[in-house]
Amino acid sequence: MSSSRLAIYLVAPVVTIGFIAVSFSLALAGLLPDPVAIHWGVSGQADQFLDLNSYLWLVTISFVFYWSGLVALEVSGVKAKLLKPLMKSLLIGLFFLILLVVTITTLLQAGMETDESLFIGQWFLLVLIPVAIMVWLFSAKPSLRIRENLEIRLRGVMVLKVPVGAIESVGPMHLKARDYGGWGLRYASNTLAFIPSSGSAVFIKLDWGEALALRMDKPEDFVASYQLETAG
Repeated sequence: MSSSRLAIYLVAPVVTIGFIAVSFSLALAGLLPDPVAIHWGVSGQADQFLDLNSYLWLVTISFVFYWSGLVALEVSGVKAKLLKPLMKSLLIGLFFLILLVVTITTLLQAGMETDESLFIGQWFLLVLIPVAIMVWLFSAKPSLRIRENLEIRLRGVMVLKVPVGAIESVGPMHLKARDYGGWGLRYASNTLAFIPSSGSAVFIKLDWGEALALRMDKPEDFVASYQLETAG
């Protein structure tokens, strides 16, 4: 079973059920305040609240719907082979980020008689850590390695693999962010583009109709290396 399927079919439901069970147990034991804080201002002070019963059922239903969406994406026949695995990775990551936020803010209120004075302060920084990591990761120029598959890595982390046999052509190009809607990871015109900045890049056309555009400083060197590796 792939890591994404393991996350969707096992890890996500088990962790979510665990959180929901703990939350309802704390509520039944009278250890969660009523109402519950659901929003904090820039100062870290709670400023919006929801009654406890509504909060618990809202969280439960929201996670069930989100998880159902992940399952639907997994079983769907999306034709964009390049986009689907990245969509799954990003949505799974967002699922666990939201779960982390809800878990922290719920457990911080355990044992409190009132949530009006709840201040999360530096705890909020925990939420920003995975966001900062994603920004740091996708602001890097991708590196490519040719083995049985073409491996695309960002800062050493492999984010995508493409079968070498599916590659129709490889060539240099000048990559413009505005052609794909901006910087970052973009998908337009059946092309998955890694654009930390505009500039020289390599364009890889695949036999199922999609393509890759990857920003790099010396695309000619990669093209030569690819031709050498696949010459036999």
